[in-house]
Amino acid sequence: MLLKHLPIFPIIIPLIAAGLMLLRQDKYRRYKIALSVISFTLQLLVAVLLLNMADGTIETSWPEGVGVYLLGDWPAPFGIVVVVDRLSALMLLLTAVLGATTWIYATARWDRSGVHFHPLFQLLLMGLNGAFLTGDLFNLFVFFEVLLAASYGLMLHGSGRARVNAGLHYIAVNLIASFLLLIALALIYGVTGTLNMADLAVKAGHLSGPDRLLFESAAAVLGIAFLIKAAAWPLNYWLIDGYANSSPPVAGMFSIMTKVGIYALLRIGTLLEPTGAPAAFGGAWMFPAGIATLIFGAVGTLAAHNTQRMAGYCVILSSGTLLAALGMPGVILTGPALYYMISSVLGLGAFFMLLEMVNRAQSFGSDFLAASAEAFALTDDEDDENTSDVVGRAIPAALVFLLCAQGDPHFS
Repeated sequence: MLLKHLPIFPIIIPLIAAGLMLLRQDKYRRYKIALSVISFTLQLLVAVLLLNMADGTIETSWPEGVGVYLLGDWPAPFGIVVVVDRLSALMLLLTAVLGATTWIYATARWDRSGVHFHPLFQLLLMGLNGAFLTGDLFNLFVFFEVLLAASYGLMLHGSGRARVNAGLHYIAVNLIASFLLLIALALIYGVTGTLNMADLAVKAGHLSGPDRLLFESAAAVLGIAFLIKAAAWPLNYWLIDGYANSSPPVAGMFSIMTKVGIYALLRIGTLLEPTGAPAAFGGAWMFPAGIATLIFGAVGTLAAHNTQRMAGYCVILSSGTLLAALGMPGVILTGPALYYMISSVLGLGAFFMLLEMVNRAQSFGSDFLAASAEAFALTDDEDDENTSDVVGRAIPAALVFLLCAQGDPHFS
């Protein structure tokens, strides 16, 4: 009986956790940390179970490893539908692992830099999980807004003029993307009378004449909205400052957010095109857009003088790699692209946090030496040794995670 309701758990677990956290003030930090530990443990467990159920390791009644959960038992396409397959279950597990690791890093000190960090983090997870599970476009829009609203708060978490300016830029661009997405959904619903993805895949094939033209125009607007969220060039100038000025654990968690746009392109493309190739949905532009994004990310990475900005360009580079791979004709590169996405998301998430460790150690060591030289003409060998230990551990690890983002065969 419990397994029947399991597909909805990744959405309601972080939602309940966030609600319980908001009942207490931020001074009850241990209470919120305990709730977060319970939430992450349950999310990891549920994600593993769903992946095994979709893969057939656990025997279920799901046809071809696809589970459909109808909220309130309302039949599709009228009710809210949650769909679990191997791809969505994999994304749930990836989100849970990345979320748990970045949250653990944040509890060292970053969660104290502002209010409501822990409930915002849980709401971000709820939005991500919902976007990966939803079976209709309107609820995809709803979950996009949930995760974006939470990300606005997390990006502005802390203080500083640069962070506020970058956050406002990030908010403005994503509001435009949400507006375009809503316009596209209204046009699609006006033509087809449905926003359920499976029902839409059936009805879209029977459109002709003006209705077909209007549907393709709506799909183009929908694609632009998803490309903004996927940080495709030239729609990605909002990302660098936003990620560079966010706290390291938040920026690490944000490394998966651009992949939500790519996931949406992949999911809708495979449904709307009989060939199952995501490139068919994007037409001839997805591969060139991916190459342009890849080049922009590579040049930006080489030109960046700030390590946080360099990591932000690496996120763009990984998005370009995925768009270029998915833009190739056929489906031969879809599987390798998904494997690359796993390693790049985890690698970039860890890279943001490791860079903060290196910068913190170098900054502390240089400040201490400057003060000592000026005041006493002394240095602290023990401090030098501790700083070297931190840098010595962090830099090799950062190189490993960069190889993951690069797509090195040994790490991808």
